[in-house]
Amino acid sequence: MMLMVSVQNLDEAREAVAGGADIVDVKNLREMIVGSNFPPVIREVRNAYPRPFHVSVTLGVVPNQAGTVAMAVYGAAALGATSVKVGFIESDYETALRILRESRTALEGFDTKLIAATFADSHLYHGIDPKLVVKLGKESQSDGMLIDTLVKDGRNLFDFLGERVLKDLVVEAKEAGMSTALSGTLRVANLHTLVRINPDIVGVRGAVCTRGDREKGAVDATAVAAFRDELRQRLSGKIDVFAEVAPPAARIPS
Repeated sequence: MMLMVSVQNLDEAREAVAGGADIVDVKNLREMIVGSNFPPVIREVRNAYPRPFHVSVTLGVVPNQAGTVAMAVYGAAALGATSVKVGFIESDYETALRILRESRTALEGFDTKLIAATFADSHLYHGIDPKLVVKLGKESQSDGMLIDTLVKDGRNLFDFLGERVLKDLVVEAKEAGMSTALSGTLRVANLHTLVRINPDIVGVRGAVCTRGDREKGAVDATAVAAFRDELRQRLSGKIDVFAEVAPPAARIPS
């Protein structure tokens, strides 16, 4: 399981890498909370950390304009992104599928992975049901899927989708050959559940920022290292993630 840290600039990328992040995800918090950053920023991070290090690019919440999104995807690939995430807010399924298919075409000739992203809280924005993300990914020939959240009010991924639902989606995506990533205001307290679900990638920001503040704080290497250590202890079995799980008959359905 890899640790992905969202960064806004090269300084934060350096802190993330110093703390042991496996992936830096370049985004812009000033545009739709999960918006796109500017080409010079992406280029600067990529130049500082050339392949094989994984530098992903978030396009955030894209407009319902396939040509515009395809051009943005092409730009991310031209800048050397290892992967590019395309997420939707006020889109219907068919529109999102068309956009992802055009994005797939735009990546021809590049070694950049396409990630289909949905949001666990999409019902608050009249968006796509996040449980359709694997279907969307398979039908668009995306390389991976991400489930994140848009609200940043203290609620997180598990306030909107239960462990069982997320586990089923991750297993389905893996069986289809897609990479799997979960994000959305995740904290150390969520690591037991995350390790039981077992996505390929866990994405964080606030949990590894100074003062725990994703917007006013900045990514801090010490906090990244601490989070990574907590994750590794659970992955190694040093901390038993199943110890807190009640017997099946006593569990509350997710």
